[in-house]
Amino acid sequence: MKNVTIAAFFAFIAVLAACKKKQPETVPVPKAEPPAQAAVSTAPVFSQNPLTAPGNYLKTTVGHVKEAKAAKALFETTAKDEHNSLDLNNTGGN
Repeated sequence: MKNVTIAAFFAFIAVLAACKKKQPETVPVPKAEPPAQAAVSTAPVFSQNPLTAPGNYLKTTVGHVKEAKAAKALFETTAKDEHNSLDLNNTGGN
């Protein structure tokens, strides 16, 4: 009786496999996208004259002094912490 049940199960699986939906014969082609527009820079345009380079540098960096000082402080504390982490005698309380 057990062999008949197993044979019926495999017959059922074979019928399910035969009834499987067929794939379409033609592959759908995606539609072409419209051409992308050229990238536009929002940065200020400065003269390419080498004699005006120092002025251009000052124009772009003067407003970022606070950010530069904060970055410097963060870098220094990170470097100090990394240096202290290499000290094998200081386990940090662990």
